[in-house]
Amino acid sequence: MGIPKHIQRLKRSEGTKKFIEALEQDGGVIIEDFTDVGTIDQANTEVRPWIERQKSSQGAKVGALGGKTRTVTRLIMRSSTVREKFYADPLHQALCEHFLALETTTWYGDKAQTNISHPLLSIAIAFDIPPGTQAQGLHRDDKNHHARHIEATHYGRNRDMLLGLFVPGCDTRRENGATRVVPGSHLWGDEKPYFGSDRTQGVVDAELRKGEAFVMLGSLYHGGGTYEKPLTDDAENESRTVYAMFSCTGVHRQEEVSFLSYPIEEVKTYSKIVQERLGWKQSEPNLGWVDLKSPEFLLQG
Repeated sequence: MGIPKHIQRLKRSEGTKKFIEALEQDGGVIIEDFTDVGTIDQANTEVRPWIERQKSSQGAKVGALGGKTRTVTRLIMRSSTVREKFYADPLHQALCEHFLALETTTWYGDKAQTNISHPLLSIAIAFDIPPGTQAQGLHRDDKNHHARHIEATHYGRNRDMLLGLFVPGCDTRRENGATRVVPGSHLWGDEKPYFGSDRTQGVVDAELRKGEAFVMLGSLYHGGGTYEKPLTDDAENESRTVYAMFSCTGVHRQEEVSFLSYPIEEVKTYSKIVQERLGWKQSEPNLGWVDLKSPEFLLQG
């Protein structure tokens, strides 16, 4: 099938529908005016101390992370800016709701019952990638949920169980390893993908400026690019920082165990939408309760 050759760049004023259409067509979209540089700088200030703690240790070696990348987990707790300005952003949440909310109608005797399960935050993590980092292999992030895919020519509702938001802490471009993506690959099946003999066929760089964000479906093939060498004279302090937040459907297991990662007294200070996305609201009809009640009552008082 034909593959789009670029990722669309849209502004908020174009409306949520345009972003939905772009995601359905390409599997990813760039929000040009997601936030402002000052807000990015504030997030960097909040997260940088956690990154600095790892400068003398080896980076994470988990999944697609090859050992050089420094990470900040429990990111929702580490940065109120990431939590309330990025993750809780209304446009981002609207896209999560559209692609991940599940609505089903079942029968209880002669009565039809319609229930909705809302998305959950699966993981929030910061990546800090130094020069000398090789490109990741192209992959799909919904592998953690054992997702299966059937090749399609058009996007169908509830095809995905995962949606990701990437907010860069600096300008990201090909030279410092901007994420490579394969537009249209979210419609592929599970056969071994072919990216050409040089592994670049259909691959584009999702380059981002500070203040922009990239949203993608969990079924989209992507991977961090090669960050071969420093681009400045301050090689020791140079890196590419990206804040990543993935949401999953309300009936799938979260990658980060939120109830162990975020203490209840901390969660009490969060906005209602963040509390709910961490799992402190029951997924209807009957998933995630405490004493047969939706757990948000534990956050009161």
